[in-house]
Amino acid sequence: MKKTNFIIITFCVLFSACKKDLTSLNVNAKAATKVPSVTLFTTGEKRLVDYYTSTSVASAPFRVLSQEWTENSYVYEAQYNFSAYQAQSGWWNNLYVGALANLQAAKTNFFLDVSDPNVAVNDARIADILEVFAYDLLLNTYGNIPYSQSLNNTIPFPKYDDAKTVYADLLHRLDTCITGLGSTTSGAFVGTEGADLIYGASVAEWKKFAATLELKMAVRIAGVDAATATTAATKAVSAGVFTSNDDNALLPYDPSSPTNSNPIWQALVFSGRHDFVPASLLVTTMVGWNDPRVPLYFTMYNGSYSGGTPGLGNGYGKFSDFTPQMQTPAYPGNILNYSQAEFWLAEAVARGIAVGGTVQSHYNNAITASIVFWGGSSSDAATYLAQPAVNYTTAAGTWQQKLGYQEWIANYNMNWDSWTDIRRLGYPNLDAISMPVAAHGNFPLRLVYPTNESGSNPTNWSAAVAALPGGQDVVSAKLFWEP
Repeated sequence: MKKTNFIIITFCVLFSACKKDLTSLNVNAKAATKVPSVTLFTTGEKRLVDYYTSTSVASAPFRVLSQEWTENSYVYEAQYNFSAYQAQSGWWNNLYVGALANLQAAKTNFFLDVSDPNVAVNDARIADILEVFAYDLLLNTYGNIPYSQSLNNTIPFPKYDDAKTVYADLLHRLDTCITGLGSTTSGAFVGTEGADLIYGASVAEWKKFAATLELKMAVRIAGVDAATATTAATKAVSAGVFTSNDDNALLPYDPSSPTNSNPIWQALVFSGRHDFVPASLLVTTMVGWNDPRVPLYFTMYNGSYSGGTPGLGNGYGKFSDFTPQMQTPAYPGNILNYSQAEFWLAEAVARGIAVGGTVQSHYNNAITASIVFWGGSSSDAATYLAQPAVNYTTAAGTWQQKLGYQEWIANYNMNWDSWTDIRRLGYPNLDAISMPVAAHGNFPLRLVYPTNESGSNPTNWSAAVAALPGGQDVVSAKLFWEP
């Protein structure tokens, strides 16, 4: 009897407690109920750099496409076959879900949990600059993309916005951020400077980053819209673009944590896999020009430098390897740098845009910056530039060829940009001089849309495909700025 009474009393007490506050039983007292804005920002920033730096052919096959790297055993991407690992889906999902969603949420939350409204505005501007960077990657990978409705959770099937219209809006957003950051006396991430992994909350550096990104975007469209390109480029230079390697947008990785270490180390060392090898064209070109970066990019194999053949099963341990410095867990991610800025300035001058300097001066600055960044010296750069095959006045070809080859070399480890600058300038012309073995068509000019878009968002996907040249979702369809 006593035992029965105890059970009944205990049940009544529990029932009474549940009746008073039923929902409290579903609350984990140790879990955060609201994610701080700085946490969202750091997550979005790091993931964006991770995705850009990644070697995964399931999301970022761009080193392979540009033949700076190539594949050893699984050669699908080297042959322009994207059906096996679906890079088009991985790149799209990573940028939208991993980077943009977190940055957008951070922008909203800054105004909820940052006490100084002026600081909150600057925090939001920096997040917006990174959003522009991410959208620029998407737009110039696929064409028309979800934009105006893309981060609205109430719209499950967003429309695809016109690429040129989105491009103009991205430039406008950069102008707004540059002007705002240029006029402020308030800081950013005050008290939480560590949240910004790239610049440690330096407002001045983020303004330079935004201006350099605007220069990049301006030059890209100069061939199809000279007026807009000229306006944007001159604005960018006036605002102040990168002027030294100290400005490079580098994210340091944590060597103590495998998941927070550099994605290159994760893929080449931690995984125990040997999926990649330096590509032969890059190696032979650099060796032929006595490039001082050769030992900074590659190791020797049997006393010389050599690379694998794109599209061929090269196998491991038969060619040069990547240098140890690239294969360390702390090696930083690099998404925008001074060498690139100087190449874009050289191109702007070549196209008749008044940004100051000469094509040759910017060309020399760009190459020197790259060599010094990788561990060479200014003297090494001077010797390299003095060679007739390299000196701008005597090197072979048009300005596109001269800049294209040197930019391709300097873009080593710049992933998406290495692929995109070949699309922009046409050099090296891989279709003519280094067609991969068993290639599925010519050099890809875009990635097709993710495979699930045609089924989950068919109406908007169909409209986006119809807007492509030829009305087909193929890698050979040119984007609006491609020559």
